[in-house]
Amino acid sequence: MSSLLRQSCAISMANLRSLNRRVWISLSMVLSIALVVGVLLGFLAMANGFRQALEGAGSADVAMVLGAGATTELGSAIESTQIHLMQGAPGIAQTPSGTPLISAELSVPVDAVRRSTGLPATVSLRGIGELGLAVRPSVAITQGRMLQRGSNEIVVGRRIASDYAGFGLGETVSFGTSKWLVVGIFETGGTAFESEILADAPVVQSLFNRPNLSQSLRVRLNDPGALQQFQDYSAGQSQLGLTVTSERRYFADQSVRMSRLILLLGWPLAIIMAIGAAAGALNTIYSSVSDRTVEIATVRALGFSRAAAFLGTWAEALALTLVGAGVGVLASYLILDGWAASTVGADNMQIGFHLDLTPGQIGQAAGLALLIGIIGGGLPALRAARMPLRLAMTR
Repeated sequence: MSSLLRQSCAISMANLRSLNRRVWISLSMVLSIALVVGVLLGFLAMANGFRQALEGAGSADVAMVLGAGATTELGSAIESTQIHLMQGAPGIAQTPSGTPLISAELSVPVDAVRRSTGLPATVSLRGIGELGLAVRPSVAITQGRMLQRGSNEIVVGRRIASDYAGFGLGETVSFGTSKWLVVGIFETGGTAFESEILADAPVVQSLFNRPNLSQSLRVRLNDPGALQQFQDYSAGQSQLGLTVTSERRYFADQSVRMSRLILLLGWPLAIIMAIGAAAGALNTIYSSVSDRTVEIATVRALGFSRAAAFLGTWAEALALTLVGAGVGVLASYLILDGWAASTVGADNMQIGFHLDLTPGQIGQAAGLALLIGIIGGGLPALRAARMPLRLAMTR
């Protein structure tokens, strides 16, 4: 075994020292593998960042109430009589004056313009009830003030203010024929809430011709354990027919669906590119074997085993693969990690988030790169192992 190892190392070092004769084709293999790693890590980081932005938005002690059979607010409708009945449900937290902490809300798509590209995008204008902030414990007004009820005032998330034109503090923005004044900017620790615009629900209903329409209820509970009691009450009222879940579960379900969609696009693309990279690796290592035909045959004639010729050639492919994977990981980390992005959520609204790379994702991309090197270097290494000894005498 030690003899095989020494022989393999000797052939490997000879192969690597001769790379200067094949610098361009070797560089193309390195770059193709780096590109595969970078593309895959981009999709993985996007899915992870989107998931974190949504999952971090939900609270365990806040219930999300939708219309019967609805899974998102887009297809939900709740009547005023249903809201009145839900106010008497057990487990709801109350204000010091005894008012149930419930916010009847609706979300309206409005147009905005991206600062970076000047292109239009759709964002969410959310009408909230009087206790809208009380059911959102993570919201903190960092600039300006909270909106006044009954007015065309809005407070915007940090991402809205930074990513879209016209949403700075004190600016006036138009949605259709209505004009709105930005009086505050809020943060929620980087969650999906920062991609929303908050306004007074009755004003939104009036100006967008949606009288008495609510799409969801956000209900602050006494504690997370009160959710089951709240759900049982809703299920026991036949006239309600509402869908009740925790806010945390609501956003987690959305994140799972969208993350799967992102990965469904990312993995097939990465695999197709990996097939191309494997073909490039085959071409590179076959070129290496052809370039060193006499050398390989000579060391075989000197007593080096077929296994050593195989392993030494295969090691060259794996070395180039590791360099390519390292370049791809480093470039992805420097460029992608923490990069701000946005995509369309379940309600067809833009949600901003940061790409987030993890060691597990890097391991997946490195594993795919290693598979390229194993496949791309295996067949040329087998050819080197079967090199006829008579070729050692041709030169």
